[in-house]
Amino acid sequence: MVSKKPFECWDLLKYNRVQFDPLTETYGFSFYMSYLARWPEYVQKLETASGQIIGYIMGKAEGRDENWHGHVTCLTVRSDFRRCGMAGKLMSFLEDVSEAKNAFFVDLFDGFGVLFRRSG
Repeated sequence: MVSKKPFECWDLLKYNRVQFDPLTETYGFSFYMSYLARWPEYVQKLETASGQIIGYIMGKAEGRDENWHGHVTCLTVRSDFRRCGMAGKLMSFLEDVSEAKNAFFVDLFDGFGVLFRRSG
């Protein structure tokens, strides 16, 4: 069984099995801490019953007026839990948080262009 919970500072010390995946972009502690401080409602983890972190999502709200939107900063799921709908569960969470903040859409930007944009 997997449950969705708020990501906490101490989780930075126990998420290595997710972070060391070659498909996961990694950041420094200060980056994660800044998101936890500024947008804590947008940072969630998936955890097994034994307490292992198997995935997480980080996002934020940004823009103004009709461009006010939710943004996916990073989303990753441990390789042995992929293709089970876990990323979709995390995306649904971020969309719900964004909608509660009256965002017009959610996007994912990779530095080359918008990869994903979904409006309600």
